[in-house]
Amino acid sequence: MKGLFAKEWRHLFTTMTGYVFIALYLALSGAVFTLTCLLAQSGDIKSYFSVFNTVAVLLFPILTMGSFSEERRQKTDELLLTAPVTLTSVVLGKFLATLAVFLLPMLITLCYPAVLYAFGVRALAATVGNYVGLVLLAGACIALGQFLSLLTDSQFVAAMTTYAVFGLLLLAGSAVSMVHQPMLQAALRFLAIVTHCEGFSYGVFDAMEAVYYLSVTVLFLFLSVYVLERRRIS
Repeated sequence: MKGLFAKEWRHLFTTMTGYVFIALYLALSGAVFTLTCLLAQSGDIKSYFSVFNTVAVLLFPILTMGSFSEERRQKTDELLLTAPVTLTSVVLGKFLATLAVFLLPMLITLCYPAVLYAFGVRALAATVGNYVGLVLLAGACIALGQFLSLLTDSQFVAAMTTYAVFGLLLLAGSAVSMVHQPMLQAALRFLAIVTHCEGFSYGVFDAMEAVYYLSVTVLFLFLSVYVLERRRIS
């Protein structure tokens, strides 16, 4: 799996995808932090994450759109299907490499709570909780995005499909207050992928929300392996 991890890592940077993602991540996160904390003269790190978690969801398709679709377009997916490695290793290698690229700019943003700390704001628990929530959110979104990339040989179609799905998941959270049927409200809350981070924003490790994100991640990794296995058989 190390070789597959390294291959995907190189691919993300040789195609400039990694650089574009990191640049956009840092630019947008910096803008959000400036608006929600610095200009607002607020030391509440939760206000930054409440906005940026939504922004981050809209950045993930940049990372995942070419994960498998580009392999199919270039016909290199046949090498993956016939390589002497398990398909689970293929999927995990791509997933972990993509997640690692996401973690690079996220680690740089640790300077934001350091700035707040310099101004006398002490919110370690909330800071750790928000970053943990963001990592769990990233894992779920990347797994889902890579699965959608697996269904097409076009990066453009993969990107548009992923944006559409993520957009619906974001709208689900807003739609909860617009409906009054309890079962529908529960379904929308379940689908509202970003709102599951709220428990972590107060510095409390919410086991149920962690299980939610891990379950979504494992589900779509499993589905990716299943689809690849069907292609290998056919």
